[in-house]
Amino acid sequence: MSTVIELRPLADDVEESLILLDRDFAAVYGPDMGVWAKGVRGELLEMQRARRTADREAHPLHPRRASASRRRRHLKQLSWRIRGIAPGAVTVLVTPLWTDTTGTGCRHVVARALTADGRVLKFRAGGSRQITALLQGAYPAANWDHPQSWRADTNTLTDRVSLKAVA
Repeated sequence: MSTVIELRPLADDVEESLILLDRDFAAVYGPDMGVWAKGVRGELLEMQRARRTADREAHPLHPRRASASRRRRHLKQLSWRIRGIAPGAVTVLVTPLWTDTTGTGCRHVVARALTADGRVLKFRAGGSRQITALLQGAYPAANWDHPQSWRADTNTLTDRVSLKAVA
């Protein structure tokens, strides 16, 4: 006799945590959200957004493929777009992280931006995912299983394992 083990999808866990969050807020502040203070509503919405986007760092698992003209446009606008997410970024380090929380390996890609003097820049929620998606769209031939570093002054991506520039 064998036992069937069903793994719950991550979306179910997120949905369950959102339901529990709504229930907790309704128990404290009442069921009518219209009479809540503006700060309380903002806190609830911020917590909901944080719980919905907590799993989004794993989103860019595969690099996007694009036509040659679109890739050239991505490359041309890349520093401007990254500056919009991380103002003052000179170097962006992109590192894949492998986790095994549910029994199956899962890859998360994390981006970290550095200023000219080496200080780490903080992103708003989802900034790491956005920067990773931009870099993967501009450099689809890069090996995203290895750590990569992108330099704003030369607009080049370098594989940190082999230290080769990716075209």
